[in-house]
Amino acid sequence: MNVIPESSETGGYLQNIMKKNPELQKKIRYQQLRSRIDSYKPGWDKNGVIQYKTEHIAILQRKWGMQVEFIVAFDDLTKEGYRLMAVDEGKSGGDSSGGFTGGVNSYFYFQKMKFVR
Repeated sequence: MNVIPESSETGGYLQNIMKKNPELQKKIRYQQLRSRIDSYKPGWDKNGVIQYKTEHIAILQRKWGMQVEFIVAFDDLTKEGYRLMAVDEGKSGGDSSGGFTGGVNSYFYFQKMKFVR
């Protein structure tokens, strides 16, 4: 993705500067990403089974003791046309988990298939 589009006004000058300075390009991409965070935060529920959902993506969190809620949410997303794309097992519980192995909280990333090309 080009951070600065090539146009007749710049004659490709800015595009060439960006290609020669990858650190500047990273900084600008990061600033652009940060500028959009506030529009995403209202839809984020860090403590919910459905952590985030838009018409394009959904993120579920499998939490200890909330298996049925997770199954219902997983089933609903599948019916709505989302497909599981990735799983993050999260952090291990260690000794404090009472013998529970694997991720204490796992995250499941879905994409609505009509947006996958």
